[in-house]
Amino acid sequence: MKNMTYDNGLTMPPIGFGTADLKGPADELVYCAIEAGHRLIDTAAAYGSEAAVGDALQKALDRGLVRREELFVQTKLAPVKHGYREALDGFEEALNKLHLDYLDAFYLHWPVLRGQEETYREGNLAAWQAMTELRQKGRIRYLGVCNFLERHLLYLTESGLPWPAVNQLEIHPAFQQRGLVRFCRERGVAIQAWSPMGRGVLRTAEFEEMAARYGKTIGQLALRWSIQNGFVPLSRSSDPAHIAGNLNVFDFEIGPEDMQRLNSLNTNTEHQDIWSYKRQQMY
Repeated sequence: MKNMTYDNGLTMPPIGFGTADLKGPADELVYCAIEAGHRLIDTAAAYGSEAAVGDALQKALDRGLVRREELFVQTKLAPVKHGYREALDGFEEALNKLHLDYLDAFYLHWPVLRGQEETYREGNLAAWQAMTELRQKGRIRYLGVCNFLERHLLYLTESGLPWPAVNQLEIHPAFQQRGLVRFCRERGVAIQAWSPMGRGVLRTAEFEEMAARYGKTIGQLALRWSIQNGFVPLSRSSDPAHIAGNLNVFDFEIGPEDMQRLNSLNTNTEHQDIWSYKRQQMY
């Protein structure tokens, strides 16, 4: 499994393991993921999984299962801590929980929460300034954002601060965010896809048959669709067999007609009710 390299200089594994809402001991599941071959580990302050991820990383490193430079570890600043001092403190808290001395990527998690409509711009900008300084000191390799729309990205960068290397977005066959993806790519921003399996949208007889023709599961089909579209999918599972199976997506390629059929599933609605605002209403 070779790393992907982007025009902006970013290098990262082509698939990741996510740690939100894991069902079971998170440290054991993360260790299982590393043992299976996952090298990109995604966590966040809001997930409450940073300490468990840190314990798993320490165990894997101590046992010689992997070297630190082989891992790509990323976490996200808690949305309520967007601000200059808050970002610095949040970074140190994350680093301590993860038992690391640098992060491969550090993200702003959400652009705006309810109650921050009048202040989120200043908070995001101040946090981004702090994160930029940490990157300049070599404590963060890459900066990223999650769920940022075009206007949020423009405000963040119009002051002369750097564009993020990554925007982590909900991306799957039923919600492709094509305009936003194009906007990001034109500016050298890579895309990571959360919820890449689409929460069951492909669980139909048609797509079961399609996956079977490739000797794969529907989940593997969805992950492969993401990879062929140039996204880095963040898979998630609490089943060790599925954790390992999610890596078995590099030995086949979805044909043009099947890709066209999968691409045709695109809609313009969110598929997870966790946005503070609907997309068109977000500040």
